[in-house]
This record gives sequence, structure tokens and C-alpha cells, in this order.
Amino acid sequence: MPTFIGEKIAVDVAGEVKEPVAFRWRGGEHRIAKVLVNWFDWGFAAGSVQRDWKTRRHRNYFRVRTESGEVFEMYLDRASPKGAGEWYLFQQLDPAGAEEHPEKGSDQSG
Repeated sequence: MPTFIGEKIAVDVAGEVKEPVAFRWRGGEHRIAKVLVNWFDWGFAAGSVQRDWKTRRHRNYFRVRTESGEVFEMYLDRASPKGAGEWYLFQQLDPAGAEEHPEKGSDQSG
């Protein structure tokens, strides 16, 4: 069963596509062994009255397995006021079955 976290984190990225390679959370550093899947969320918040590009979510999600075997989902909120975006640790997942794709309805890539 997923455990919701919903906290801002600091993330190191690398590569041509800029995938996460490590993150810092609650005083510890977590090295990423593998990006299991990634997808985009360009949807609208529930109950949105105005539906245009300004009210859309602009998130890049990553499900990752750390070197210690833990599985997390994190996202880059590109619509944040800081310009470059802000990273959030969304949830921790049970490592068994974590390589399955996210729920239907999201735009997946990866």
C-alpha cells in the first residue's frame, strides 16, 4: 500500500534527458539505482472552473528504485513560481509490483 509523503526535496539530475540520480530527504541522501517508469501529468485539478494552459498541472513524474531497494514516486512541478521547477517526493511504494505502470488515464512516457 502506498505511503503518501508530499514533501519538497532536493534532487540531483544527470544525463541528456535530465533524470533524477539522487535526492535528499529528511536529512538523508538516497542514490537512485534505476528509474522504473516516468510519465507526464498535464491535467487539471479537480473542480477547476477555468481550463487553460495557466491552470494545468505541469508535472514530470518518476518512479524510482533507490540503491537500498526502496521505491518512491517523485515529480518535478514545472509550473512552480521558481522558474526551474520544484521537486516533490510524492509517495513511497511497496517494492513488490513497483515496476507496473501508473494508473490508466495518465500520459505515460517511459
